[in-house]
Amino acid sequence: MKKNRKIISICILLIFIGIFIHPEKVVYQPKLTGKVTDQNGKPIERATVARIEGKSWKNKEFGYYEYEEFKSQIVKTDLNGNFELSEKSKINWVHNIPYFLPISWCHTEFEVSKKGFKTYKSQYGDFDEYNDSLNYCKGIEFKSKIILKKTIANTVYN
Repeated sequence: MKKNRKIISICILLIFIGIFIHPEKVVYQPKLTGKVTDQNGKPIERATVARIEGKSWKNKEFGYYEYEEFKSQIVKTDLNGNFELSEKSKINWVHNIPYFLPISWCHTEFEVSKKGFKTYKSQYGDFDEYNDSLNYCKGIEFKSKIILKKTIANTVYN
């Protein structure tokens, strides 16, 4: 009798753990290609282009969730100012909610910087698209043309 209880308890525990710890659908980040130029239309070589992603965690002391942006992929532009952030994927294993609605909106954020120019940072909603196949951002590519403005140098007047 006790042996049966242990087996049933272990099965219930495994089912409970399986609801919260399992491989979710693969989460894709879209492919991003583009060209970086200055205000005169000249391509900017070796500008830094970085994909911006978010990461959140629960503050243990106060109990609220904190959010932080980080640069996950960093590339440099080529001689013609072209860049490509390839499609990437990840699997989230631990979940708080056992059932997820399919996500059909795909968006990406990125930042372009170069010394002597103002940094360009895309805003949420600048690059988003509805995905009919409901598989996150798989197969989606965003094309962009970024114009960086030169910074005004500090001049010393006598």
